[in-house]
Formats: sequence, structure tokens, C-alpha cells
Amino acid sequence: MHLPHMDETDQEIIRLLHDNGRMSYAKIGEHLNLSRVAIQKRVDGMVDNGIIENFTVRLNTTRLGKTISAFFEVEVEPRFVEQAGALLSDEPEVISIYQMTGPSSLHMHALLKDEQSLEHFLFKKIYVLEGIVNVNTHMVIKRFKQGTGLEL
Repeated sequence: MHLPHMDETDQEIIRLLHDNGRMSYAKIGEHLNLSRVAIQKRVDGMVDNGIIENFTVRLNTTRLGKTISAFFEVEVEPRFVEQAGALLSDEPEVISIYQMTGPSSLHMHALLKDEQSLEHFLFKKIYVLEGIVNVNTHMVIKRFKQGTGLEL
């Protein structure tokens, strides 16, 4: 992918970090014939400019005991969308939550331990919120691809 507002060197740094977030600045410098310090300055600049938001690790959630990956379409009365979104975003099981176009809906992804945890989450953390009209729950049965935001 070509990112027109960035030079080729920064794009290659991002591609290398995207492929292997643990790659050292020295190793990136070897690939690009630049010093470790030059790479660090470029990465620091991309962080300062908000191009790189954070560095992270992707965990195998199933191996960590989170066997249920569920998506929720939460229909909320318009006047309660902000409140419900804020409260749900504070729940540790929630991975992402978005307000969507269409009916006043929140689209949410959560990781849960098991079916009992899913039931508890639905009845004790979603349905109890003020303004909840309806919840549609979709459980993942197979993952074909999991992105990191922008695939390069």
C-alpha cells in the first residue's frame, strides 16, 4: 500500500514494524542502509505526529482462557447512546465498541471465558443499562483473518 503523505523510507519502516513489531531499530537500519539513530528519530517523529499510535502485542485469547468471541449489535434509545457506550467501554471484556449509522446502535466486540460468562455479560452488564432496546449477539465460530487496523 502506498501512503502518499509519507516518504518511502517511513513507509518501509512501518511495513517492517507491522510485520514484526519486535524488530530492533538497528535491524531496520540494516534493511534500509540507515543508522539505528536515524530509524529511531523517524519512528519518534511518526509517534509525535500520531501516525503510530502505540506498540502492542497480539495475544492468543483462546490459550488465555477466553473461548467466546462475540459481537453485539446493541440498539439503544438515542438519548442514552453516549451513556451506554461509555459504560460498556469500561467493561474489561469489551475489546472494541463503535456507534454505528442507522438505528441508534452500538457495535461491540467482547471476549468471554465461556457461555456462562456470556450470559452474565448479557444480563448483568448490557440489559441492565438504561435505554437498551434490543441486543443481537453473534458468536464467532471460525476466524479467517484478524487485522491490526491498516493492512500494508
